[in-house]
Amino acid sequence: MTPDFYDSDLVVRAYDLLTDQANQQIAGDLAFYIDCARRFHGPILELGVGTGRIAWALADAGFDIVGIDRSKGMLAAARQKVDMYDAAAAQRLSLIEADIVDFDLGQTFPTAIMPFSTFQHLALPCQQRACLTSIHRHLSIGGRLVLDIFDPILDACVPGALTPNPDREAVDPTSGHKLRRRSIARSNDPLTQTFVETFRLERIDRSGNLVEADDATHHLRWSTRQEMAYLFELCGFEILDEYSDFNASAPTYGKRQIWTVRRA
Repeated sequence: MTPDFYDSDLVVRAYDLLTDQANQQIAGDLAFYIDCARRFHGPILELGVGTGRIAWALADAGFDIVGIDRSKGMLAAARQKVDMYDAAAAQRLSLIEADIVDFDLGQTFPTAIMPFSTFQHLALPCQQRACLTSIHRHLSIGGRLVLDIFDPILDACVPGALTPNPDREAVDPTSGHKLRRRSIARSNDPLTQTFVETFRLERIDRSGNLVEADDATHHLRWSTRQEMAYLFELCGFEILDEYSDFNASAPTYGKRQIWTVRRA
């Protein structure tokens, strides 16, 4: 049985390099979240903090941030970045192992963010509502949630459809090894709006020899814009803005769904 995607050690080690060269889906997201932090203020709650790619940038920009994630490996990778930042930034960032479906941090925040499709790892509607309810409980009155998911390409969601995810490759500047991620299996279930996709991660040395490989599986749920709008209403949020990219472009089919909502 293949491990869950973020439980794979190779996935964790390759994550930042492969994300940095991902397609243009998330181009400009760091600057976008820093701008949100300046407008909505901190401290900030990040759900699905992962390796801290965004959290460390926010801490370095002067914001207090609490990041939660259920993956021990991803949190360990985030903590290992402490030497890349000054002591003041390190003091501003707290990393906590917790499940985004149901958590209790004992504090409220004026701003919460959930970047890069984290919400879509919740494969059941009851999990999605529980997550939004937990966020609502942790936001101050009028607090903002900024949430980014992919807008489903429906042709890729029918049974037997090919993956829309291109292969990714990057070179590790430390070792010179090539890191490669490619899809090897995908199963779509339109009834539950979910897909299961297995990726093969490979590390290849300078001579072209396969040094390491691992298979890891994503289980994600896609949501339409109308469905998300209804979920926000059900969970006590008011929609403020909706974009299709991090340049504040109008909603467009098949791109990103970037929502800013406010706790009513």
